[in-house]
Parts: sequence; structure tokens; C-alpha cells
Amino acid sequence: MRNIGLILMLILTLVISGCWDRNEINEYAFWIGTALDLAENGKLQKSAQVAVPASINSKRGGGGGGSDQRGNIVLTATGSSIVDLEQQVQDKLPRKIFLGHRRSIFIGEKLAKKGLIEIMDQFTRNTDTRMRTDIFVVNNGEGKDVLKINSPFNQFSAIVAVEQDRFCRLGDTALRDVLLDIGRDGIRPCMPMVEITPNNEQEKHETIEVKSVAIFNKQLQMVGKVSGRESLELFWVKGVLRDQFITEDTGDGDVSLYETNLKKSIQTSFIGNKIIANVKLEGKGRVLENNTNIDISESAERIPLERKLNEMKAKKVEATIKKLQLQYGQDVIGIGEEIHREHPYRWKEIRNNWDEIFPTVEVTVHVQLKIQNSGDIGKRIPGIGDRK
Repeated sequence: MRNIGLILMLILTLVISGCWDRNEINEYAFWIGTALDLAENGKLQKSAQVAVPASINSKRGGGGGGSDQRGNIVLTATGSSIVDLEQQVQDKLPRKIFLGHRRSIFIGEKLAKKGLIEIMDQFTRNTDTRMRTDIFVVNNGEGKDVLKINSPFNQFSAIVAVEQDRFCRLGDTALRDVLLDIGRDGIRPCMPMVEITPNNEQEKHETIEVKSVAIFNKQLQMVGKVSGRESLELFWVKGVLRDQFITEDTGDGDVSLYETNLKKSIQTSFIGNKIIANVKLEGKGRVLENNTNIDISESAERIPLERKLNEMKAKKVEATIKKLQLQYGQDVIGIGEEIHREHPYRWKEIRNNWDEIFPTVEVTVHVQLKIQNSGDIGKRIPGIGDRK
């Protein structure tokens, strides 16, 4: 009897130890990047950047990242829903699509201006969607054009954009962050924008730039964008920006700083029906270049320079916030959320009319950026222009 029991245990071990209900890795088609665009007929167009294992292996064998042979293919389908388009892409592949490795989503500007509510609904329901997937709007272009770029840095332009976003100072905006903003009344969504830089005589390949931010309303329609320095200031006030390289014109010359440990805090108050928002921005600065006659190593000269730079920064940030208020009317920095936390009962009274109230908020900005490192020298090296 004991022998029969032992035999049964051995049989069960053989049965339950195998992965008989799993797909092998070589049965999957790895979906790396997605592009969503508005087709000419008004329908939704979806493109997929899918890895080609044979090309990847050949590059590893000695081709290198700069080879002209692509490690991916881009498939495009047009239809009425995300699910329908996904099935159309699947019909073109001999393997089962796998979304677990998708790194980024690119949305064409035309589609972003039309609205993204229906698209976001699918992302919230599909359990295969990674919430850490980065999401971008393509500035003056289509998402599929980004997927077709043959970058010299990586076989997948979808991954290049993610890495670019990490180092371009505009933070790391994921699908999760956008969905959280959509679900709150006191803030409106915004997304970084990628831009394709055309190649020139010196550059063989096109490159990707991330230097703008798309502004959305409550209906998730793109209503405008800010670029360059304004986009950095927006993300600093929003609490996303962590560090930046920046050059300030003091009136007596330029000072270039590497600013780190950037933080923000917002305090709100009511004077009758008037809403006051005080924004405080903090950080530390390291001088990288000094084209003034100021000796930054001397406290007597450095402290007035700090004060002047902070006042200049505060005025510029206030101008950017005023632009968001008057030109776009969208609270993408989260002043409404601060009111919600600090004055919950007053927020209940105004939450439904926040888009109309936000442009009337009186915003003041205070910057406290301390210069903690002035380099190895105080004054700039004397040059021909300094000689008399």
C-alpha cells in the first residue's frame, strides 16, 4: 500500500512541475512602443514598434548599435477602437503580442487636440498595460514618425525617448501620473512633448528632443504648450523638476549654474472670496561659469548675487504662471489640490467652477536658491576684455 502511495506521489510531481500551460518566450512578439494618431479619414490610427529577434541577435554578433539594419518593425492599423487596432496588429504577426515590455506611448498633436478620453479608458481597463509606461505628445508631428527613427544609440526609438526624457530635465512623466491627474479636480494633466530634429550634413540620423510641455483641459484636450525655460519653470512648480543647468543674465554678465535638490511648496489662503497662493521654490546651486566681475567666493559679493538671481527667477516663474492662467486657463501646477488639502470645506464650494476661478488666483513666488559651490576660483580668469 505504501508503494502505491509513493508511485502516485511521483506521478503527481511530474504532472504539476511542468509549465504546460505557459507560452515559450520564442512565441511572443515584444511590443516596445506605441503611437496613436488621427488618420486623414478621422479615424484612430495605431502603430506598434515590435522587436525583431533575428536582427537583434545579428547586431549583438558584431553589427553594433549604429548598423543600418533595424532591430524592429513598425506596424500600422486604422480603426475605431484601441482593441480593434490591437487585433489588427496581431493579425500581421506570427507570434502572440506581449505588452509587458512596452516602454513608451507617442500621441500625435492632432489627436491630442481632438481629445484623449476614449483612449485613456482602454489603458485603465487593460491589465497588460504597465502604468510606468512613459507617455509623450509629438510636437507638430505624428507618433508613428518617432517609431520609425533609426537611432544610433539604441535599436528602439521608443526606448531612446524614455532615456532622453530622463536626462533632458523635464522629469519622468508616466501613464500613471497622467491618469492620477485626470482623476483629480484640482489639477489638469500635462505631458512632455518630443520633437524630431531633422538630420543635417554632419548627422546621419534623426534625433529626438524633449523641450516642451503639452497643456490639457479637464476633457483631456490639448489646449496649448509651453517650451524652453517656461517648461522647466512649470515642472519646478509642479514638483517634478529635480535639477537643471541654466544660465542667468545678471546685467553685468552671465552666470551659469547647476541647480539641484529643487523643491516646491504652495500655501493658499482666502481674503473674502479672493484666493491667494504663495509658491516657494528652493534649491542649491553650483557655479559652472562666471562671466561677471563678481568674486563669488566672497560672501559679501555672493549673497547680493544670490538675492538678485532669486528675484529674477521669481519674476520669470510668476510670468509663466500668469500665462497658464490667462492664455490657457488650466491649473497644471496643482494650486487647486493645495486648496483641497488646506481648505476642504471651501474647496467643496468652488471645485466645480475651478477652471473659471483659477485665472483669478493671486499668485506670488519666492525663490530661495543658495549658491553652495563657486568652483576653484572666485573671479573669472582675466581676459583681453578686462585689460586697459
